[in-house]
Amino acid sequence: MKKENPEDNKIRRRVVSSNKKNNSSSNDNTSFDKNNLKLPSERQKEKNQRKSKSPSQGSPTRKSTKSSNTSSKTRAVNASQNESSGVKSLLDSRKNNDNKKSTKTPSKAAKRKMRSKRKKKIIGTFIALLIITFASVLGFVFASLKDVKPVNEALLDKLTHQTTTIKYANGETMSTAPTLYKKSPVPLSDISPYLRKAIVSIEDERFYSHGGVDYWGLGRSIVKTLLGRTQGGSTITMQVSKVLLTSSDQTFSRKIKDIYYALEMSKTISKDKILEIYLNNYFVGKGLVGAESGAMGYFDKHSKDLTLGEAAMLAGVTRNPSKYAPYITARITGNETKNDLDHKLLYFQASDGLQAANKVEKDMIEKLYEWDLVDSDTYKQLKSGDLVFRKAINNPDAKARQEIVLAKMKELNVISDKEYVTALKENINIRFPDSSEKIANSVESLIEYDVIDALMEQGKTEEEARNMYYNGGLIINTTIDPKIQQSIEEEYEKNSNFPNHKITSSGLSQPQSASVIIDYKTGNIKGLIGGRNIKARKTLNRAITPYQPGSAIKPLSVYTAAIDTQKVTQSTLISDVRGGYRFSENRADNPETTTQGYGSMSIRHGLALSSNTIAYKVGELLGPTYDDTIDVMMDYLRNFGLTTILDFKEENKAGLQRSDRHFNSLVLGGLTKGVTPLQMAAAFGTLANGGVYVEPEIFTTITTYNGEMIIKNTPKTHKVVDPEVSYVLTDMLKAVITEGIGQNASLYSGIPVAGKTGSTNNYLDTWFVGYTPYYVGSTYIGDDAGTKNEDGTTMKRRAIEGGGSMSAAKLWGKIMNKVHQNLEYKNFVKPDKVYMTTINPIDGGRSSYGVLAAFIEGTSPDRYSYYVQPTRKSTTQGATDQTDSGSSSGTGTGTGTGTGTSSRGSGSYGQGYNTQQNYNSQRNYNQGTYNQVTGN
Repeated sequence: MKKENPEDNKIRRRVVSSNKKNNSSSNDNTSFDKNNLKLPSERQKEKNQRKSKSPSQGSPTRKSTKSSNTSSKTRAVNASQNESSGVKSLLDSRKNNDNKKSTKTPSKAAKRKMRSKRKKKIIGTFIALLIITFASVLGFVFASLKDVKPVNEALLDKLTHQTTTIKYANGETMSTAPTLYKKSPVPLSDISPYLRKAIVSIEDERFYSHGGVDYWGLGRSIVKTLLGRTQGGSTITMQVSKVLLTSSDQTFSRKIKDIYYALEMSKTISKDKILEIYLNNYFVGKGLVGAESGAMGYFDKHSKDLTLGEAAMLAGVTRNPSKYAPYITARITGNETKNDLDHKLLYFQASDGLQAANKVEKDMIEKLYEWDLVDSDTYKQLKSGDLVFRKAINNPDAKARQEIVLAKMKELNVISDKEYVTALKENINIRFPDSSEKIANSVESLIEYDVIDALMEQGKTEEEARNMYYNGGLIINTTIDPKIQQSIEEEYEKNSNFPNHKITSSGLSQPQSASVIIDYKTGNIKGLIGGRNIKARKTLNRAITPYQPGSAIKPLSVYTAAIDTQKVTQSTLISDVRGGYRFSENRADNPETTTQGYGSMSIRHGLALSSNTIAYKVGELLGPTYDDTIDVMMDYLRNFGLTTILDFKEENKAGLQRSDRHFNSLVLGGLTKGVTPLQMAAAFGTLANGGVYVEPEIFTTITTYNGEMIIKNTPKTHKVVDPEVSYVLTDMLKAVITEGIGQNASLYSGIPVAGKTGSTNNYLDTWFVGYTPYYVGSTYIGDDAGTKNEDGTTMKRRAIEGGGSMSAAKLWGKIMNKVHQNLEYKNFVKPDKVYMTTINPIDGGRSSYGVLAAFIEGTSPDRYSYYVQPTRKSTTQGATDQTDSGSSSGTGTGTGTGTGTSSRGSGSYGQGYNTQQNYNSQRNYNQGTYNQVTGN
C-alpha cells in the first residue's frame, strides 16, 4: 500500500475549500468525501472504473456513447484543470505570504518602542552595576578601616620620639636602635624657614588650603596605580599617616587608611603642627630621618642654620632618597690620593649585592692600610673579601633635583628672583660619612643585620628596611638570654683569660676572641660576643668573621662521614705512623704525625689525641678516588651549614688557583676563607640534636609598637645524619674531654661535654667547640692580622700560649661552668639502635677494663684488645658491657692515679696511655649505671 504524504492531505483540504468557494456554480456535480480526499487524477480514475462496472440503461447508439464519453472526459479535464489551478494558486499564495513576512518593514512607532526598550535595559544594567560596584567599594572601605585607631597630637608626638626597641628573650629591654640613626625631633621654630617652604612647595603646594586630602592629586595617583605605576598623590598629612600610622605599601587599602587619618588629623591638629611632625619623620636617605638628622648628616649643621640651597637639596631627597641623596658611592680608580679618600670611605658586607673588589681595589687596600685610613680589623675583612669598600662623591642627580625645587619655589613666589639665582650659584659642602660609624659589634650588629635582611625578604628595599629598623618603632624580641650573655661578658673582661694580653696603638686588645652559645634544639642564639674591648673604634664582630678552624673541622668533614657511610667504627684500628697514604696527592703532602707515632690505634683514640695522620687515612676511605673523597667531605660540610667553604677555583692576587678542594683544607682545616664561630657552633649542634641541623636565629618576632606582627621566625632545619650516627660521634667527642686533650672544657657539675679542639700552625688560631645536653658553644682566640704596634710597625701574629687550643678550651669551660651552674644533671639521649660495649680505648678491642663505647646495631667489635694487662694492681668496681647480643660483666686492672672531681683526673693504660679521666666518677647511661675502674 502506498504511504501518503502528510503534505498531500493539507493540499487536499485546501483545494476542497477553494473549489467550494470559487466554483459553487459549476456544473460539476462531483461530490467529495471529506474523509477520503484524493487528487483529481485519482478521483477521475475511480469514477471511470465505477461507470464501466454499472448496468446498461438501454442500448445507446455508438455515436451517443462516444458523445457521452467525450462530454465526461471534457468535464473531468476541466475539473482536473480547475483543481490543479487551485493547488498551484494555493502554493503561490503561501510563497508570496512568506516573502511578504520577510520583507515587512516595522513602523516608526515600533522602532521608537524598540529603542526605548533597549535604552531602559542598558540603563537598568548600568544602575545595577553601579550599585554592585558601590557596595563592593563601600565594603572594601569598611574592611580597610576596621582596625583604625583614634589619632591625636599626643599620639603623633609619642611616635615621633619613638625608636626601635630590642628585647632579651625574657622580655627585658636590651637597647634601642644605634644612636647614629635616631631621629632628633626639634620644634618647627628650630627648622629653617627655607626648608619649610621648600617642602611645602615640592610636596604639597596646596597644603595650607585643603582639608588634609588633595582630591585632584589623589585621583591622578589612583589612575597611575591602576596602570601599574606609582604616582605621588599623597599630601603631607597623608604622608604623616604613612610614616607613623600605616605603612609604605602601594595598596588601595593603605591609601584609604591614609585618607581617613589625614581627614581626622586635619580636624584637630593645626597645619603647622602637622608640618612639624612631617619634618621630624620624613626619610632623607643614608639611614637619616628628619630635618635635623638630615642637616647634621649631610651638611654638618643644625636644621635651623640651613641655607636656601641646602634646604632645597634636602627637600628634594623626599622624591627618591636613594637617587637624590647629596652623595653617592663610586668605585676606586686607583689614582686617588690620601686626601681624596680621607673620611670618604664606606664599607659594605660582601653579601649586599656589590661586586667583589677588582685588582685596582685590591691594590688600594694595601695603600689604605699604609695611609692609616683603615685599622687592622677593617684591613682583615677587606683582604678576606668579607667587606668591600667604595668612596663617597657628590651626587649630580641631587644637584639637578635641587634646581627643580628652587624653580618650583620661584614659581609659587615663596622666594624672590634674586634668592633663586643666588641659591643656584651656592657652593654646597657635603659632609661625607665617617667609616667608623658603619661598623658595629657583637649582638646588636648581628640583630641589625638579620632584621634588615628579613625585612628585605618581605619586599622592602634596603633603605626602607633600614628606616624601619632604626626609626619604625619596632619591637624586636631576641633569643638572647641576659644571664648567659652576662656570663660571657664577665669572662671577656678578665685579661687573664687571654695569653699575652696587650693593647695596640689603635686601642684594641690582643689577642682577640669571640664566643657563641646556642640552644641547638631551637637554633636560638642565647649568648654572643664578637670581640674584646668591644667599645673600641671600629671593632668588628668576630663571631661572624671566618677564621681557620684547624683540627676542629675533623669531626665534621672526616669522622661523621666515615661513621655515617659505615667505612669505620670508633674501634677501627688505623696506623698513626707517618706515610702509607693511598693517594699520590697525600703522599706528596705527607703530613706529620701529631701523636708521636704510637703505631696503630682506634680512631676514637686518634680523634681524642687529634692525630693528623689518622684523620688523613680515615678520610681516604670515603671514596675510591681522591676527587671522590673530596666530594664526600664537601657534601657533609655544606650540610653542616659551613657556607664559607670554597668548592670552586678563583684567581687570587698572585694569579694562583685557590680552592678548598684539598685534603689539607678539608681534613686539617687549612681553608681559604675559614669558618665563623657562629657556623661552627651550629654545625656541632647538629650532632647534639640527633643529626638535625637547625639554622641559628637571633630574633623570634618583630612587631610594631602596638603589637602587630611583622615577622615571626620559624626554624629552618634539615637532616644531616641519623640519630644513631650523631650519638656515636657524640660518644667519640666525649672522649676528647675525658680521654684526650680537651680536659680543660669539663664541667664541675659532672654534666657531660662533647667537643673538639682546633689550632692552626704555630697556634695562631685556636678553637674549642663543644656541647652539653643543654647548649652548644664555640670559642675562638687569636691575634688580628695586620695589627700595628704603638710605634706604628706592624705586629706579627703571635702564638697563643698555654698550649694553643688548651686556652680556648679553658675559656670555654669557664663560661659554660657559669651557664650550667644551676642546671640539673642529665645525659645525652641514646637511640634504641645504639649499643654500649666496653673497649680498650687505645686499640678499640673488647676488654674487661676500659670505657663504654657506642656502636650502631650490628657494628660492635668482634675482636679483643691485644694490650697487655698492666702489672700494677687496681680495684675494679663492676664494669658492665652491653653488646649486640646482650650484656656481660668483667673485671680488670689499671695503673695510674685518679684526681679531681667528676670527669677530671689522669691515669694510664698499658704503654703510657694518658686517660685524663677520673675513674672514681660515675657515668649514667640510658641502659644503666656502671662504675668505672678506680686507678690507684
